[in-house]
Amino acid sequence: MPVRANMLTLRQAGLTLVELLVAMVLMLLVAIATVAMYNVSSSSYRTVDANQELQDSARFAMEIIGQAARSAGYQDRTGPPTTEKVYVDQVFGPTIREAWRVEGRNGQTLSGGNSLTYSTSGVVNSSDALVVRFFGANLPDPANPSVAKVSGGKPVPDGSMIDCSGRALPYPVGSADVGVSAFFVKVLNGEPELYCKSWNSNAATPAFSDTQVVRGVETLQIVYGVDTNNDEVADKWLGAASISDDPAVSPNWNNVVAMRVGMVLRGSVGSSQGQSATASENDLYPLGKAFTCENTATSCTPTEAAHRFTPPADNRLRRAFATTFMFRSGIQ
Repeated sequence: MPVRANMLTLRQAGLTLVELLVAMVLMLLVAIATVAMYNVSSSSYRTVDANQELQDSARFAMEIIGQAARSAGYQDRTGPPTTEKVYVDQVFGPTIREAWRVEGRNGQTLSGGNSLTYSTSGVVNSSDALVVRFFGANLPDPANPSVAKVSGGKPVPDGSMIDCSGRALPYPVGSADVGVSAFFVKVLNGEPELYCKSWNSNAATPAFSDTQVVRGVETLQIVYGVDTNNDEVADKWLGAASISDDPAVSPNWNNVVAMRVGMVLRGSVGSSQGQSATASENDLYPLGKAFTCENTATSCTPTEAAHRFTPPADNRLRRAFATTFMFRSGIQ
């Protein structure tokens, strides 16, 4: 009986070495699983956040370009008859020629301060350039509504017509006062960005100024809807290289009734959860596959080839966005 009592009073004083090792392994597995879940959750959050940011940026960029498209060719018919003139290109080089309400160039950018010129230097991923022109609108003089209100010797804009920088423009007094919103892509501090140039005729020294629109735009691609039978409907879509600057040649910019704008935006480093091992599966089509060729690169025209974007493997999330804009009719 005493022996049985002594056995009942025995208690385990600790863990065996085997039990301790098993417990450590289990805790390590739990820790690894927790870290893995956190990494997956964190990566997913970054991707979702980056995707939302890209959508917001694209929406804003398309809104600014769309605003310019809706303004293209606007003329205030209530203005003085003597100033109802054709668009005279006062800024594109030394040659005076008709300036279209909209025009562009494939694979070119824009430069210039006192003048505005197309350039093939510094083009980002074969991006296109777009130029839109329009007239501003004046605020009527309260004492005489038939004339414009004047301040500092210049007409006061009514705020209804603004350029891509957000500047309200008055009705042009001279050809140099025609409103301009010009879009292009350039790299600043290693980051590709969508910019616009606008003409500030009210400045002490009138000049073009650059305004940043959206960061992360790697390519800007544009095709134009051309009306071939004068019914104000796009019958075919062409790149800028296929549209003539000569009004006597068809098709010219006077025949353009719409445009489709596409762009590729990228997020920050680490915003993507990975890319496909097959490079072609990562390709993006800023205008949609219908506007590019799916054959070998040698059979593609330069314009078609630019409509397919192959991103580098840099762990960035990328999205392609496209929108079609119609121009107001009967204004050329």
